[in-house]
Amino acid sequence: MPLRLTRREQRVAAWLLAALGLIAAYFIAIHWWFTAPLQSISADMHTLRAEQQRYQALELQRPLLEAQLAQAANAPHSNAGLLPDADAGAATAQLMQEVASQLQGLAPEGGGCTMTNRMPIPPGDSAPYRQVKVSINLDCAIEPLASLLYKLENQPLALFVETLSIRRNPMPGPDANHRLAVQLQIGAYLDNPPVQRPPAGKGEPAT
Repeated sequence: MPLRLTRREQRVAAWLLAALGLIAAYFIAIHWWFTAPLQSISADMHTLRAEQQRYQALELQRPLLEAQLAQAANAPHSNAGLLPDADAGAATAQLMQEVASQLQGLAPEGGGCTMTNRMPIPPGDSAPYRQVKVSINLDCAIEPLASLLYKLENQPLALFVETLSIRRNPMPGPDANHRLAVQLQIGAYLDNPPVQRPPAGKGEPAT
């Protein structure tokens, strides 16, 4: 026996079908042709407005940046990040002392960090500036090691960590699991170019 709807149910179904028809007609005839393009234009306008505000903020900073650029151009040339010693041996000693000073400046809390060995590395050719290197072994806890690396990176003298090896300290101890054996190879540059030797003349042996 087919299901028969009452008048009220027929009226509700008719209203639902009419609503669905209106929604479908809106999306087919209005939304995709008018509303969606307007929404896209509005989004593009918002993006352009944000970019305009950003460029206006940069334009306001232009006088300050130009003044800083002129000051930097007129300032005398400074090599504060280079070692002042002309002798490679003295510069190597200064580099070792700099690292030792940074170690002494660490807070004693957190397990500390001590230097167990240090050794200079013969300098090589690194024109236009000469470079000195040292190999340093450390016994550190994690926090002091992180503080040391941060201090080495953020000091006026330009130091370069050429190699870094970190492993658990094999030496037995009450806190051996929290100690690290660290090997650093640190380099710095001298504030003078290498001496350019004239080519050997005919009959003169090159030195």
